[in-house]
Amino acid sequence: MKLYMHPVSTTSRPVMMFIAENGIDVEIQTVDLMSGEHMNATYTAINPNQLVPVLEDGDFRLTESSAILKYLADLIDSPAYPKDLKQRARVNASMD
Repeated sequence: MKLYMHPVSTTSRPVMMFIAENGIDVEIQTVDLMSGEHMNATYTAINPNQLVPVLEDGDFRLTESSAILKYLADLIDSPAYPKDLKQRARVNASMD
């Protein structure tokens, strides 16, 4: 997996923290927001919205911090994202 992010991005930080806390093997690709790298054609091809973070898992690409966190939590079967529908709805309400 590969995560496109920038440490100053408040939407990238929760994803980075979740990855670190759970020891998920992810290649980190810093996108230099300060130089406008997210606006160039190469990055726009990765994310047409020109935002970070973006997670690539093989040929699957996912944008939006909340969606990435939920995907990763499901991927590793994290108790932080419960299976019980009502408990999960509470987590979703907090995240969304």
